[in-house]
Order: sequence, then C-alpha cells, then structure tokens
Amino acid sequence: MTDVTERRGSYQVSTIAGSAEREIERLGAQVDLFWPDESRQYLANGLRDGISMVELGSGPGFTTERILNLLPEIRITAVEIDPLLVEVAGDRLSHSFGERLDIVEASIMDTGLPSDTYDFALTRLVLEHLPDPVAAVREVTRILKPGGRAVFVDNDFEMHLMTSPPIPALSELYGAYCRSRADEGGNPTIGRELPGVLRGGGLSAVTFTVVSAHSDIVGSKSFLGSEGVGIPTQLVRDGYLSSKALGEIARSWRDLMRNDQHAILRQMYLSAGEK
Repeated sequence: MTDVTERRGSYQVSTIAGSAEREIERLGAQVDLFWPDESRQYLANGLRDGISMVELGSGPGFTTERILNLLPEIRITAVEIDPLLVEVAGDRLSHSFGERLDIVEASIMDTGLPSDTYDFALTRLVLEHLPDPVAAVREVTRILKPGGRAVFVDNDFEMHLMTSPPIPALSELYGAYCRSRADEGGNPTIGRELPGVLRGGGLSAVTFTVVSAHSDIVGSKSFLGSEGVGIPTQLVRDGYLSSKALGEIARSWRDLMRNDQHAILRQMYLSAGEK
C-alpha cells in the first residue's frame, strides 16, 4: 500500500506558507498571472469545448473555474488529495457549475477513476512535489482515452523569477526552497525534465514549451500576490533561509518596485503528450 507521504508529496497547503488562507489566495493570484499565455497553450494542445477533461491536483479550483467559464459545454473531473482544498473548491464551484463538474478526493498516484475515460488531462504544478512523477504520469495515461492529450505544467526554480535590475538574493531564496522541497521528496527543478518524464510515463508525440508572464504585459502588481511572503517566511522558520537574507530580499524588492524602468519575468514549463 502507498504510504501517506508518497501520496501527498512535498506540498501541504496547511504548512507550506504558514497560513492556509494566504496560500489559497496566492494560488489564485498565480493562476491570474499566467492565464493569458497558459490558456492559449491548453487550446493549442487539444483543450476544446464539449469534451471530457480531468484535472489532477486541482487545488481550490481556480484553473478549473477558468476553464469551465471559457468552455461552456466542457465537463471536468477535478481530482485533489487535500480535503481542505476539496472543501474550498466545492464551496466555490459546485453551485455554479452543477453536473459539469465532479470533485473527487484522491491522489494522482491512484485516482480510482476508470481507464480510457478522458479526452484531455491537465496536471498543473503537481509533479514537482512527487517522489515518483513517472508513476503519476502512468496513472494519468491510464485514465486517458486512446488519442487523448495530457498537459503537465511545472516549475524549475533555478530559472524562476528574473528581474531587472537583478536581485542577487533571490538565488539564495530559491536555493532554500529547493532544499526544503527536496527534503520532503519533491523535485523543484523538474521543469527541464518534463519531456523525459512524460515519455517514461507512456505518452508519445511529446512537446515542450515555456509559459511566461512579464510585468510589462501583465503589470507588476500581478506578481506581488502570486509570490507573496508566506513561503519565504516559512523557510526562515524551518531553518532553510536566514532572516538576514529575507530582509535583504524585501528591501531589494521594494527598491525594484520604485524603479520606473524595472521588469519582472517568471516562467513555467509545459510539456504535453498523447496516449
């Protein structure tokens, strides 16, 4: 039997940022930040109206909601392991979308869903938290229909947030984050590995692209909520990051925002494949 740690991975909403409420707000802001570019990539990779879709690791349902509003005839099964996030998603979405949405409390490692069922699968910022991402892809492949497409989006924290003027201390922050997640069984630099992970999980016709957000396009304020201070503060509490480094980052970020010529860039990595 799969143990609880292996099923849940390195992300728990109640502990990762010290406050579940603030972390849920950050997750929403993160979806807003990337949605213009991200949604175009989903549509280019087979997302369309009237199909049956499964979202693995759907969290509070912010991406789920965006897709349901974008495509009025789509049906989505949202799979989430965290009971708090299942409850939040249900409270937010069930009344509005009725039979078009089914929320399932289960792990991506063992969904309990029938094989050969879905036209399209989305797994967003999940594989980076799992000890065995290839096994997770195998499970996603199992529940896809033959010919169905699966899209996986993840981070690579060695190429995360970039700024102009640069903030050198950010590399210390991301190093601390990577160590903390790796200690819990995750892989925060999995973005560069996604095509190989998808092939190992049984998918073919694999593609790879970058999803990006730039402050000159989406506005600098969009980055504030999506990054937040909850995770860095928790890294200090857990001993991965010094309070001095956090203070330096805060000062540098304040100075950056006061610079009229500043720029902020963040990237995520998207890989898709076919069953």
